[in-house]
Amino acid sequence: REAESFKEQGNAYYAKKDYNEAYNYYTKAIDTCPNNASYYGNRAATLMMLGRFREALGDAQQSVRLDDSFVRGHLREGKCHLSLGNAMAASRCFQRVLELDHKNTQAQQEVR
Repeated sequence: REAESFKEQGNAYYAKKDYNEAYNYYTKAIDTCPNNASYYGNRAATLMMLGRFREALGDAQQSVRLDDSFVRGHLREGKCHLSLGNAMAASRCFQRVLELDHKNTQAQQEVR
């Protein structure tokens, strides 16, 4: 319950584009409940907005290690790989998204 509260506070800061504060609250959520894929996914999104793609990649990868069916985690991992210049790894991530959700337009567009 406490972790979920931290996540909601992080979401509020993310919505206000205060990514540093969002990062802090997502980190508190992870510290409280380290086995929740969405918390890592949210922190990855925040790190991406801050331009910290290598760190974001680690969080995105952790999110899909915890839940291989976490589509947003695979998408974020793919975008991080692209930003870091690794097109082959990005392509694998987007292909995984399409295995999970063949109608995912974001992954279809990224693959193209």
